[in-house]
Amino acid sequence: MNDEKKHADVIAHEAKRTAAAGALFAAAWVLLGFGLADIDADIAGFPLWTLTSSVGVLIMGTILAVSLACAAKDVPFDAEKEETR
Repeated sequence: MNDEKKHADVIAHEAKRTAAAGALFAAAWVLLGFGLADIDADIAGFPLWTLTSSVGVLIMGTILAVSLACAAKDVPFDAEKEETR
């Protein structure tokens, strides 16, 4: 039972980290898109906000996904299958 509690705690922790990363991603998309809409700057004929809300958010999402994957803890679910045999 103690192992189940540890596994549940690890899963809850990872879920909270993923939710925080999702909220950060959404905030970045809003800030990089709508936040820069009033700035009158062009890059290659495109307004600045179009590039930051697409390419900038793509890069940020990649960084968040890699950081979540590198910091994730492994939960061995195979132990439960062995106990039932």
